[in-house]
Amino acid sequence: MQVRGWHRRGVIAGTGAMLAAPAIAHGLTVQAVLDRMKTRIGTAWFEGGVDHIVAGSADAPVTGVATVMMATFDALKAAVAHRLNFVITHEPTFWSHQDRIDQLQDDPLYRTKLAYIRDHGLTVFHFHDHWHAKKPIDGINFGMMRKMGWQTRMDAQNNRIFNLPPTSLKALVNQFRARLGDRTLRVIGKPDLPVTRVIASWGNCSSFPGIPYLDEADVLVIGEAQDWDLIAYAEDLVTAGRPKALIVLGHVLSEQWGMDYCADWLKTFVPEVPVRFLPIIQPYWNPADPVFEINTKV
Repeated sequence: MQVRGWHRRGVIAGTGAMLAAPAIAHGLTVQAVLDRMKTRIGTAWFEGGVDHIVAGSADAPVTGVATVMMATFDALKAAVAHRLNFVITHEPTFWSHQDRIDQLQDDPLYRTKLAYIRDHGLTVFHFHDHWHAKKPIDGINFGMMRKMGWQTRMDAQNNRIFNLPPTSLKALVNQFRARLGDRTLRVIGKPDLPVTRVIASWGNCSSFPGIPYLDEADVLVIGEAQDWDLIAYAEDLVTAGRPKALIVLGHVLSEQWGMDYCADWLKTFVPEVPVRFLPIIQPYWNPADPVFEINTKV
């Protein structure tokens, strides 16, 4: 089995102690960064969603900012290795959408991960709802569109739809594999299906709105769904002879380049410290290409 770790990206694998932080002369705090984000998101900042400081302090001085798709242990290790102590994550840190920890207080992994965050002086902010609400375009959608090279392909009436030059389903799948490095995506539909119109629902997509989306385009591209609802519907749709297809990328790979764009966005108004997007590893491996990337050193 081939093993690839964080060293592949020029990152120290397995940092056991807090790296020495550079001297802080700018006075930038986590709260100051958040205040700037609030005025530049393009929509009113609202309460009641999942966006909040998950761990750490709003008063913490910032030595650098890491944007990540999900605050996995690997992502936290990479942030420490790059000396970036403010981690802005699109998805959770503690394994639920709301980052609820009421049932995790005695969980050994929760305690280990939280101790790692504290011992390395990290502050983690869950940045989900407002990034999707960004105006004029959802930040995740824009970043994924940019990664796929589809900036000029967005439909004028619906920014989820992309009008592509004529291609085949197999060729489109190969584009996703090449651009996203996706080793474990799944596809329902004929490989030679003609494709010109794609609708994207990055991240999770359930039967609704997924079923109506399949009516609007040749191919629906999603991050994930339950096998027994949207995926089963797509299979039955193809079985019934409809010229449709579904591509399932995996949740992280279907959204994470939106956090690459988030880093570029932050750089325009956080000039005092380094800001860096850290792609997280793929936890899955394919038997035909058994790549194991998880960094197991704490």
